[in-house]
Amino acid sequence: MIIKRAIIRYTTYFSGVSTTAMSIFLINYFLDSNEFAVWGVTNSLIYILSQLGQLTYVQYVEKYFPNLDDNEKRKTLYKFIKTTIAFFPVWFFVLVLLYFLNYFSKFNITNIVYLFLMITISVVIEASIEIVSKYLLTKKDTIELDKSEFIYSKFLRLLIFTLLLINGFSIYQLLFTNILLRGFLFLKIINFEKAPIFGLFKEILITPIWDNNFTKIKYTIVAFSIKTLLVAFLNVLFLFYSNFATSEAIAVASLGVLIINNLKPAVNSLTSLLSPMISQNVQKSVKDSNLISNFLFLNSFSASIFLIISVMFVNTYNYFFDVEALVGYDPDRVILLSILACIVSSLYYPKLWHVKFSNLETKLLKFIGSIFLITLIVFGTISGSSDLFVFYISFEVLVYLVSFILYRTEFPTFKNKLSPSLYASLLIVFLHLTNVGYLFLQIIIYSMFILKDFKEVRSILDSKSLDQ
Repeated sequence: MIIKRAIIRYTTYFSGVSTTAMSIFLINYFLDSNEFAVWGVTNSLIYILSQLGQLTYVQYVEKYFPNLDDNEKRKTLYKFIKTTIAFFPVWFFVLVLLYFLNYFSKFNITNIVYLFLMITISVVIEASIEIVSKYLLTKKDTIELDKSEFIYSKFLRLLIFTLLLINGFSIYQLLFTNILLRGFLFLKIINFEKAPIFGLFKEILITPIWDNNFTKIKYTIVAFSIKTLLVAFLNVLFLFYSNFATSEAIAVASLGVLIINNLKPAVNSLTSLLSPMISQNVQKSVKDSNLISNFLFLNSFSASIFLIISVMFVNTYNYFFDVEALVGYDPDRVILLSILACIVSSLYYPKLWHVKFSNLETKLLKFIGSIFLITLIVFGTISGSSDLFVFYISFEVLVYLVSFILYRTEFPTFKNKLSPSLYASLLIVFLHLTNVGYLFLQIIIYSMFILKDFKEVRSILDSKSLDQ
């Protein structure tokens, strides 16, 4: 039942939020501004290249795996993993090309070849993990995945990072540690059946990659382009911004980029369980928008709670600590704008997936591609005085509008079903950003909205619309 999987996913993802926040703070505190800037750029490169490294396979898995038998899924998965590993030299060459274009010259990086090797290994591991996680999602077998993700990528990473940073180790040791932990996670999730590990590797190695590879290429390339534009936009903005900004400014922006890249999956945790259900509904020509309407209400309800907790967190640490003295700048605006940016995609992804699975992917790509280019050009034109995260939020809102319009072409009477508490929380974030006080009074008023919305949430959870 999706409710059980959703509870586990929410629990593990949001427990991971606190460990991720602590990891980011510790890295920011112990590394100097140049090192933290390098850490931010490195993670952005891993993030972008790992999206490219998925080679359209994630899109194939999302749409077609829910309608395949388990044996065919497994054989196809091994082929995808082997092909992903085979692309290792391509990503290393991309980094070398950036080096000769003097992209890394301002950071004074030593032993840059080792950095490139670790980035490339990370790209292959991250791409493979994403493909396997989508495979497990189509099998509705995500509980062990989520538990392992929390243990290896959140909890253990925080403990080891803390020890390394306290003892003065550099980003090279942090990256190597992350590679080991993510590598262990990959081995665990690809082998949930607990088969002998050498037998598993043998199966992957003997799997031919030239037979029926990159099938359904027309759809997967378009869907892959859509995802790439969506997930890469912030990191493209950041990498462009890092060309002209100072190391100190890059370090500040790195904080926001790291927050978004790490917290966005947590905010979208419930939404991520929805894609197999949407794929099956489209395949069966189910003409009912109740599933997406109910998910939108749940997502907006949880997003409102997330925003309020963020405001209270910022207000609390400002009360007890002088954070600006600790890290060298005031992080409040970056933190709140980053968290605000995280929630927008949870409000459009269900509609976007339906549009993408309903043979409207080409039209969707044209719209998103236009938004991507226009926003990027405007940012480049006024980059000296522009706010990176305001532009990213604008991009996300425009994608939200496009997804809504295209979804309405199939369901003309559809209306967004968002919780009133979301609007109240957005107002509170705005008031905090503009330094309006009376937070206690604002929380009391918000509590009235949340209690009313909770009744609707219980009604949705008790309904049969989510029982798939």
